Amino acid sequence: MVQINLEEVSKIKKSKSAQLMKEMRKSKDKTQQQLSVDMFQSREYISKQESGERKIPPVTTKYFIEKYNNPWLALETVDEYIGWGLTRLNGPAANNDKYFLQLIVENELQEAIEVISKIKWTDNLYTDRYVELQGIQKSAEALANVVHFSTVYLAALCDNYGINWLKVWKKHHSDLKAKGYINE
Repeated sequence: MVQINLEEVSKIKKSKSAQLMKEMRKSKDKTQQQLSVDMFQSREYISKQESGERKIPPVTTKYFIEKYNNPWLALETVDEYIGWGLTRLNGPAANNDKYFLQLIVENELQEAIEVISKIKWTDNLYTDRYVELQGIQKSAEALANVVHFSTVYLAALCDNYGINWLKVWKKHHSDLKAKGYINE
């Protein structure tokens, strides 16, 4: 007898990356069979990915990002794989036009600069006062907001203006390496 885990079923229905994959395939007028030939995967496997029965593997995500330049699939897939991450804003207060996103990024950057400027790095957090620790926590939260909203804004720029998401990140890593911030 097959046992069904209701928690897993509810997760399957909520797979944003599976939904995006299916939407992208359809927007390119491709059948699952055509996509399976392009990707060297079975049609059945493509179907299971799109339905959420199988997680979208990194090779599929990479294919879609390289072929269709869709940063949203990259973000949603990472979020689903690791359980946290940067996702498209889709709540009732979200207005995903570029002007709204730009204002949010500007506000979050300003707030983060204010909070960060008040932080005094210390070697021993256990002897510092509780108030200082609260400031450090607030700084971390402000930076998380900056990272999230900046990345969503970057994804929106790439999506709206046809900027290649992978090339932006490859150049970023190349610049970091050239400046001596990272090794190979």
